[in-house]
Amino acid sequence: MVVSQVHTRIELELVDATPQTIQPVGELIGPNNFQAGLSIPFYTGSVIEGQPINFHHTGRAVIRCAKVFRRAPVVTWLERHLGLSQLFIGLGQKPYLMVLAPPNHAQGCETPDLAQARTYRIPAGAALLLHLGTWHDFPIAAEDEATIITMNSEEVVQALASMPAPAEMQHGDVYKIDVAQRTGTQLVVRYPD
Repeated sequence: MVVSQVHTRIELELVDATPQTIQPVGELIGPNNFQAGLSIPFYTGSVIEGQPINFHHTGRAVIRCAKVFRRAPVVTWLERHLGLSQLFIGLGQKPYLMVLAPPNHAQGCETPDLAQARTYRIPAGAALLLHLGTWHDFPIAAEDEATIITMNSEEVVQALASMPAPAEMQHGDVYKIDVAQRTGTQLVVRYPD
């Protein structure tokens, strides 16, 4: 079902990401929640190996770097991946923002539950691993700019790059919707002061 007019406007709550606040949509990975894992005997006392990161993908993994800036606060697109637990790693000293809504594909939903959508501020130097099916927009700079490493599958990157123009899509493990057209609701990012 496609809705043609915006009837509702939601200013998204700005939430500082912590391991607890991010739990409905993903996992925060960083120095403050490090968990020792595999024991490898070669560097005892100088290396502590951490737990494996639960990164899922189909086909070849693609690791890229992106520079992101602030943009208009209206969220046009949200997407989800059912075969990819996308990973975003912030580089440098600047936080970044992610618009996220919990997965709901197991309930047969074709649009996100916008009442649960939030803008999360991911701290500088932290990574975010999305749960399979988490609705998300691309990272946004919390300040003027930020640099992000993205870990995707080749299938997702090729599907997105194959689009001749911005439009809804459902192929290559990308299900992307135009939020306002599909739901009649305009989502607005609340930028940090």
